[in-house]
Amino acid sequence: MKILLADDETNLRNMLEAHLVHSGYEVTAVKDGQEAVDAALSGTYDVMVFDIMMPNRDGVDALREIRENGITTPVIFSTAKSDVEDRITGLDAGADDYLIKPFSMGEFLARVRAAARRGAQSAAPEVPAVITFSNVSLNTSNSELTAVNTISLANKEMKLLELFAGAKGKTFTGEDLYSKVWNDEPGTPRKVVEMYISYLRNKLLAIGALCTITGDPVSGYVLE
Repeated sequence: MKILLADDETNLRNMLEAHLVHSGYEVTAVKDGQEAVDAALSGTYDVMVFDIMMPNRDGVDALREIRENGITTPVIFSTAKSDVEDRITGLDAGADDYLIKPFSMGEFLARVRAAARRGAQSAAPEVPAVITFSNVSLNTSNSELTAVNTISLANKEMKLLELFAGAKGKTFTGEDLYSKVWNDEPGTPRKVVEMYISYLRNKLLAIGALCTITGDPVSGYVLE
């Protein structure tokens, strides 16, 4: 996970960087607002932490330009300014959180983790409730598969069919499917893939689908 850290106080910047690196983060540390803008526009980060009062450009001005360029990475302001109006200005510029100096390293790291979670959630692609392929509709909200008729799918059946439907024409080996669908059940025999492919073939046939899953575990399976 990558962090962009901008603060003109050398000792504080070095201390924050050391704690972040010790916690497993990859850190780019800069000393002023312009360097923060340049780094944000040229790299990709999971969280950005900016001091407000920095030379060349302050944190608020830097963040405004970053947001104007369409970058939505969560930003935490660290500042000695605790006035409500100052916080409103920062939030209106696009900040996600505030840390008032002095703060504890425990709180700092907790705020970074929380910002990273929010960023990951907002970046996750939306999965449509209904996926269509051929003459078939897969409703992921209620696990129903519909063509001429409708049938219910078990959880693993739905996960398999979501994979095929989301990557039309792509071939998956048995090992691919096992690692993607049964990754939370490592002790499950690998023959389970063939069994569930058989289930899906029968269900597609039962609802009058104009498609099926062809192939085998070695050469790969494809929905066609």
